[in-house]
Amino acid sequence: MSDDVMNGYQIYHGFLAGVMSINKERQHLNRINVFPVADGDTGNNMVRTVKMIANRLESSRSATAVLSRIASLSLDSARGNSGMIFSQYLNGLAIHTEGKDSLSMDDFALAAKESVDMAYRAMDKPVEGTILTVLKAWSESLYQHSVQNHPPGEIFRRAFDKAAQVLEKTRDQLQVLKENNVIDAGALGFVSFLKGVETLRFQGPVPLSFRRQLLAGKEPVSINENMSRHKNSDVPPFRYCTEFLIGNRLDDAENLRKELSPLGDSLIINEGKEKTRIHIHTSVPYEAADILRRYGAIEEEKADDMVRQQQVVNARKSSVAVLTDSIADIPQEILDEEQIHVINLKLSWDDAEYLDRVTITPEQFYREQQIRSSFPGSSVPEPGRIESIFQYLTDYYDSVIVLPVARSLSGTWNQMTQSALPYNKTKKRIAVIDTCLNSVAQGLLVREIARQANKGKTLEELVTAAEDLKKKIRIYVSVSTFKYMVKGGRVSPLKGFVASLLHLKPIVSLDATGKGKAFDKAFSRAGLVKKIISIMKKTSETKGIQSYAIVHAAAEKKADEFARSLNDATGTAPDYITSISPIVGMHSGRGALAIGVIEK
Repeated sequence: MSDDVMNGYQIYHGFLAGVMSINKERQHLNRINVFPVADGDTGNNMVRTVKMIANRLESSRSATAVLSRIASLSLDSARGNSGMIFSQYLNGLAIHTEGKDSLSMDDFALAAKESVDMAYRAMDKPVEGTILTVLKAWSESLYQHSVQNHPPGEIFRRAFDKAAQVLEKTRDQLQVLKENNVIDAGALGFVSFLKGVETLRFQGPVPLSFRRQLLAGKEPVSINENMSRHKNSDVPPFRYCTEFLIGNRLDDAENLRKELSPLGDSLIINEGKEKTRIHIHTSVPYEAADILRRYGAIEEEKADDMVRQQQVVNARKSSVAVLTDSIADIPQEILDEEQIHVINLKLSWDDAEYLDRVTITPEQFYREQQIRSSFPGSSVPEPGRIESIFQYLTDYYDSVIVLPVARSLSGTWNQMTQSALPYNKTKKRIAVIDTCLNSVAQGLLVREIARQANKGKTLEELVTAAEDLKKKIRIYVSVSTFKYMVKGGRVSPLKGFVASLLHLKPIVSLDATGKGKAFDKAFSRAGLVKKIISIMKKTSETKGIQSYAIVHAAAEKKADEFARSLNDATGTAPDYITSISPIVGMHSGRGALAIGVIEK
């Protein structure tokens, strides 16, 4: 860097150099991640945070322009505790250098020192021995040596050395780090970033090839090194690492903090010039979302299942991960027992977006469905979300089998297939199956494949098993009304009107490709139930029933009665009864019942 001033070009290349450096440490950061939760994703989160900034960052001579852009992008991209803290620090730098096209060493050092306070204030309960401690040490060293009028190169070198020294001491500052004999992962991530900035002084601008790679949005494909298992890795007290992006700066951040604090821990409120990002570990993300919608429009939301991540790092049962989407109706206890991974699809309703089953529960959805006149929509997962979970799973598993909703019903299969291509160039590591199923039928397939994976089956064996098993699974859905199928375009308005006029009640099923079809009909709900019981009894007598399950749309009592009748008719009880996901419930409507059955 120049001995006199720091301009936007230098900050731009310094940031990219930091990205290059931390990118090399991604898997190591994952391995040593034990605080605040041993979920093994600090490397992924920090690298994703800075790479998403770098992907959209443009060079400029103006220091304030580049820093402001970095800060703004960091609010969109921040992931995890350490990513959130680093983002708030970057926003502090932008605020404290505003309006300056070039920065003296004194300008930058003072801004760095003042930005530390913003990072600490963002946290509900700041903890030493983390990235916060190293940020503070680096910034204070910059300021101390700046006021002593050392040359800029010497100031940055000494500050880096100080950060590295303090990093080593984190090993003894937190008990969980000491027990596992590791330094803090987030703190190491920051020092790795600084190492890249430091090498810029000797190696010059970041190579054009790396900048092109960033613009292409390429993510590194993991090589599945032996990932560490940690001591004293208890089940997290809260299930979800949840983040929300609000499209405005808050007028009353402290009041929001008071409302959110009782819902969990690790609360961080990251305030930028125009937006606010919130991070909290909670088991009730839907309650957090309800609170936040009173403060502004939620532009983005994320929820990582830390319980599942902790299982992956410390107690995984299989070398093959099983991944499905939230349309598969499976009770949480089975998901946990079989260690099934779920990517939650998005549901949009009026001007709001929700994560299926996470920021809107089935109970909330069916209540709203009764009072809203508008019809919700759904969308496939964005490529970035799919790539993120693929990268995480291939870090820890040899391979992944993906069992999404039927290809004919959604674009999810296609998006997942495209995202899997980079992982399969030299060896098949991710297999995406067209299940030709949805709802409870999809859930039964996923559960059975997960059980086989946990018994040691290979990816190839699981693919064969899934292709064979899906042909033996049937679904029968009883809906109370055609109203929502008409609204969603699954049934024409004319057919819906005629059915309503004649009081027809349909039994809906799926054909061999997964497309919906009218299987049978009756003139009453009781008549529908009798027909389904008759179908199941005949199946039991002619083919045999391996297992079956029942799902419902806010009709638990009816589902229990249905289960008793089926047990009487077939001599077999359902494996489980659970609720239908909101995205499936968009079309079935409140009161729907469905049964999925695996034939022998």
